[in-house]
Amino acid sequence: MKLSSQDNASLCSDSPCIIDAPALITYLEGTPKGQVIQRIMEQTHTRGARIRITALDMAQVYLKGITEHPDSFAELLALLDQLPIQVEAVTRETALEAAKLLAGHQGLELGAALSVYLARTSDGTLITSNPAVRQNDLLPTGRIVYVGVGDNAGSG
Repeated sequence: MKLSSQDNASLCSDSPCIIDAPALITYLEGTPKGQVIQRIMEQTHTRGARIRITALDMAQVYLKGITEHPDSFAELLALLDQLPIQVEAVTRETALEAAKLLAGHQGLELGAALSVYLARTSDGTLITSNPAVRQNDLLPTGRIVYVGVGDNAGSG
């Protein structure tokens, strides 16, 4: 499976990693493309770093867990607490810039717009399963790890 223009071992090693809710859910559901995220999580943990996720995206992960797996939600919370993830607050500036992205790009969702803005401002790599991020060229080549439906996972 093609990941990006970067080698697997160096993915997110030279820049912050950001993940959106659909991509984290892909990992949690154990899908084949979730294995890409598993490798990134392991590399991140080994380096003592953390993958960033917006508070809105984390709320979406929690919502899916509560509504689709209420009997095992406590286990999901315990698993999430063990992952190398750092939740980032949505500030006024972040919300404003995400709204501007949404206004200018058809098909983009709020969570994805917030994640794109976080990746842009941190010069980070975004792990996403949202095709609109890749189709609209919202980040430079090599700064998107696409784990969604469609062709091979890779960069924009």
